[in-house]
Amino acid sequence: MATRRILRSKQHRDIVLSALAVFASAATVVTCSAMGTRNPHHASPTLPVRVEAPPIASVPPVAGPPAASQDPKASPSLVGRWFAPSDLGTTPEGNAVPDLPQFYDALARLETRLRHDHVRVVWLGDSHTQADGWTHSVRKALQARFGNGGPGFVHVGWITYGYRRENVVLRATGSWSLLPNTLVSVTPVDDGVLGLGGLRLEPRGADATASVVVNASDLPGKGSWDLAVRLTEKDASLVVQLDGKEQTLEAQPHTLGHIRHVPLESKGPGGTLQVSRGWNRPQLLGVVVEAADRHGVVLDTLGLNGARYRSALASDEATWVAELARRQPDLVVLAFGTNESSDVKLKAEAHAARVKQLVERIRKAAPQVDCLIFGPIDRGGEQYEQTVVRINEAQAAAARELGCAFWNGQQAMGGPGSMQRWASMVPPLGGGDRVHLYPRGYQKLGEMLGRDMLAGYDAGVVRAAPATEPTTEPDAADAAEPGTYP
Repeated sequence: MATRRILRSKQHRDIVLSALAVFASAATVVTCSAMGTRNPHHASPTLPVRVEAPPIASVPPVAGPPAASQDPKASPSLVGRWFAPSDLGTTPEGNAVPDLPQFYDALARLETRLRHDHVRVVWLGDSHTQADGWTHSVRKALQARFGNGGPGFVHVGWITYGYRRENVVLRATGSWSLLPNTLVSVTPVDDGVLGLGGLRLEPRGADATASVVVNASDLPGKGSWDLAVRLTEKDASLVVQLDGKEQTLEAQPHTLGHIRHVPLESKGPGGTLQVSRGWNRPQLLGVVVEAADRHGVVLDTLGLNGARYRSALASDEATWVAELARRQPDLVVLAFGTNESSDVKLKAEAHAARVKQLVERIRKAAPQVDCLIFGPIDRGGEQYEQTVVRINEAQAAAARELGCAFWNGQQAMGGPGSMQRWASMVPPLGGGDRVHLYPRGYQKLGEMLGRDMLAGYDAGVVRAAPATEPTTEPDAADAAEPGTYP
C-alpha cells in the first residue's frame, strides 16, 4: 500500500480533569524569597533542530486547522515525523503557541507507534509546581491523547511543606530530615548532591518508614520503579519492599558516596514501595515510576516551595546533570519567577543570565532537548505586578536567545492586575495571599497550557506509517492503541 500522508488539523479537546486537592494558598508556606540513556557527560550546548514543513497557506490562531500546500516529500525515514508549519499562531490570551519541534516529533512517533519508549517531560519550578496542580492538568491533557506512561518522579519520605502528587499516596512515620533543611538554598549545601529533585531525605532512626502508593488508575499494569539511594557510611543499609517483596541494600566499597539506582518491578495494578530500618543515615533521592507494559507520556514534577533559578543552580552540577541524563527528557519546562518577584529592584540582565545558565546545564544532559520557559503568573500589588512584567520580559528575551519556547503566565491570566480579578471571582481562582492560586485556578492555567501544546502539535503535519507495511516491527506495548493494553 502506498504511504499515506496525514494532515493533523488543530482541534480543541475538552478534557475533564479531576478536582485538584492542592493546598489552599492562604495557608501556604511561601513566600516570595529564596531561603538563603543520552549522554551524561558534558557536551556543547546544541539548539533543537526544526523540521520545516512545506509552505502553509495560512495558519490561524489556536482555533481552526492549517492548510498545507503540499505534503512532505515521501521517504521511509520521514514516517512518523512532525513537520512544522511556517507559523504556529497565537493563543486566545495572546501567547505564542509553544514551538517545540523535538517534543512534537517524539509525540508523533509515539502516536504512530514507531517510538518504543515513553515521551518524557521534566518540569522544574517553585511552590506552584510543587503542588502538582497545573502540572497534573498538563499531564492529563497529554496522557489522554498519547497514553499514560506512569506518574514519573516522586520524593520518598517527604510529607511536609504541602508536598503532594496526584494519584499517589505518600506516607512517613518516625523522624526524617531534609537537606536543605530550609527546603531550598541559593548556595550549595553540604556536598551539593541532592539528586534529580534537589532534595535529600534521611531517616533519623530505625523506626522511620516511608511509603509511596501509586493508584491503579495511574499504573494499571506492570510498573518499572527506579529508586535512587546514596549510602555514605561503610555500614549504612536500608530495607526496601515493593508490594511485599523485600530486599536489603548495603553499602558497597565501589558505590560508597555515589547515587545508586535500584531497579524494581511491580505486577500491578498500582504498587506500593516502602523503605524502612535505615541504618547510619541512608539518603533517599526519589523514585521514578513508569509503566512497563505500555508507552505513553511521563511528566516529572520537580517543584520546591520557595525555589528560584539560583536555588536550582545550587546543586552539584555533575551529579544533577547525570541524573537528568538518565531521564532522557524530550522536553524540559522551567517555571520560576514568583519568588524572584519579591526583589523589586531585580536586575533583568542578571535574571536572564541565570535562566541561560540553567538551560545550558540542562543541555549538558540532553543536548537536543526542547525547552519551554513558563513565565511567572501575576501577583497582587502594583509594585509586584510590574516586577512580574520585567521578569517575564527578561525570560522571554533569554528564551529567544536560547531557542526555547516561552509561555507568559501573567499574560495567560489576563496581564497585570489579573491576580486581583481572579481572586475576586465567584468562586475565586486566585488565593487570598494574591500570590498563589486555588486548585481550580491551577487547573485552569494547566488546561490552557495543555491546550496550547496540543494546538502546536496539531498545527504540524504528521506522516503516518502504512497500515499494512510497518517500517518497524512493533513490540507488545505498541501493538495496541496508545494508552491501552494489547
